[in-house]
Order: sequence, then structure tokens, then C-alpha cells
Amino acid sequence: MTSMSKTSRLSDAMRSTHELALSGEGSRALAVATETWFSAAAECQREMMGFVSMRLEKDGETTREIMACKTPTDAAAIQTRWLEETLRDYNAEMTKLMTICTKYANGGARTGR
Repeated sequence: MTSMSKTSRLSDAMRSTHELALSGEGSRALAVATETWFSAAAECQREMMGFVSMRLEKDGETTREIMACKTPTDAAAIQTRWLEETLRDYNAEMTKLMTICTKYANGGARTGR
């Protein structure tokens, strides 16, 4: 009996989903949600690619500075500065990504409107 109940609920859910997909309003809502999701994902991806590029450039410069150091104390100072800057950069990037996600979640960046 349990399997019949599960099957019945699954059939009902599938039927409801099918009806929603066929309804004009359901299709429109699904299309808007999909478009919004893709737009948000694309914007986040562009932001992240810019961030990675910037961080790689900074990391390369720091590596060159450390390689040129004459004393371990100088190298430690550069590494400390690098760590602090890296943490600030990652924190700022997370804030930017959360702002993008919030903007799309609140409907502030609807495409086509």
C-alpha cells in the first residue's frame, strides 16, 4: 500500500508540473526565472573572472618582490602585506557577488524590462 501512495503522489506532482508548464502564465514565469538565473550567473562569472585576473597579477608581483628580497625579514614583511591585501580583496569580492545575487533575487535586474 505504501508504494501505491507514493506512486499516486508522484503522479499528482508530475501532472501538476505538466499543467503548470502548459499554462501560459506558468511558461512565462518559468522563462523569466530561467532568464534571470542565466543573467545573474553570467554577471557573477564576469565578476569572478575579473577578480581572478586581478589576484593573479597581484600574486605575481608579490612573488617577484619576495624573490628580490635580501633578508628573510623583508620577505616576511612582504608576505604579511600580501596576506592582509588578499583577505581584503576576497572580502570585497564576496560583497560584490552577494550584491549581484541580491539584486537579481529582488528582481532589480529583470531582463527585458
